Amino acid sequence: MGRMIDLGVFLPVANNGWIISKTSPQFLPTFELNREVSKLAERIGFSYVFSMAKWRGFGGSTNFWDYSVESTTLMAGLAAHVPTLRLITSIAPVLIHPAIFAKMAATLDEITGGRLGINIVSAGNPGEYKQMGLYPDNFEDFRYDYTQEWLTLVKRLWTEDSVTHDGRFFKLTDCQSWPKPVQQNVPIVCATSSERGFAFIAEHCTDGFFGGSSLESNRTMGLRIKEVAAAAGRSVRTHTLMILIQGATDREAEQMLEYYLDGADLEAINNIYSTRQGVRAEKNALLRDRFKAADMRIFYGGIPFVGGPERVATMIEENAVQGEIDGMMFVFPDFVEGLTRFGDQVMPILRERGLIRETSGWLSSPA
Repeated sequence: MGRMIDLGVFLPVANNGWIISKTSPQFLPTFELNREVSKLAERIGFSYVFSMAKWRGFGGSTNFWDYSVESTTLMAGLAAHVPTLRLITSIAPVLIHPAIFAKMAATLDEITGGRLGINIVSAGNPGEYKQMGLYPDNFEDFRYDYTQEWLTLVKRLWTEDSVTHDGRFFKLTDCQSWPKPVQQNVPIVCATSSERGFAFIAEHCTDGFFGGSSLESNRTMGLRIKEVAAAAGRSVRTHTLMILIQGATDREAEQMLEYYLDGADLEAINNIYSTRQGVRAEKNALLRDRFKAADMRIFYGGIPFVGGPERVATMIEENAVQGEIDGMMFVFPDFVEGLTRFGDQVMPILRERGLIRETSGWLSSPA
């Protein structure tokens, strides 16, 4: 039996998903769509769904991500429709006081029956917060210090009768928050690729998320996160993100990729990449070399994998076994079609290879 892996969906909470193209599927991020995707994911055997926090889009002819739904509210609405999935909501600490969020999270944990997970967004795109006047000067220099103090207070409010605190960023006096969460240890996740981020995960989180460019980079980053956690006397799980373009055959999937590339929304792409030129340029060079294509920047926030059922299943197995990855989260061009195809064609292969557990690994948080 192979090493088992949890599978998740990065929900379509912003319009048009993660492909910045006029020829990729176009849709609005309705509750109905997210409910359908979540129910389908649960039915075919996925372990979790994950929703990002997005406050401003990037325009272009596709109005890329100009429409979005709020993460925590969405998860509250989904809870009754998917009774077994782990529901991971995203929060940016810079936007909300820890005492307010502590009560919101405790309420949501009760709504979900103890299935809440929280993704901490330490930075994101500054423009989203600057438009609200909520991005402190030089925040990049101290964002992890801020986030650490914020999260420490949230956890204290979940476990202590009263919290008094006089810190660098927050002051609480006999601050109380009742009731407490249903879970004794609410899963806390963070997506990062930096050593400072790995240290934050090691000290404060149960799970680390990252996007790699290959099996080798996934293995290197995943093992590094676990190594840093072990040095701190803890264990954490690791998850990677993958944009999945599937076809009945490898060639059919490759033709879909070519079709999406032909419709690249260059205006939206330039709006995105101008804010993170170094990281995006490096990623584009890696993808251009792999796919021999002129411009792979149409994929936001993840690495595309292109193939038929056997190729996709083998990629997942290699990440689980050779890469020692605990979870893999997917986005699809068309989420309903993509998940349906995955359930019909890929899941049987994964089960045959002993990669899918009947009970999610999310049900027990590491120490």
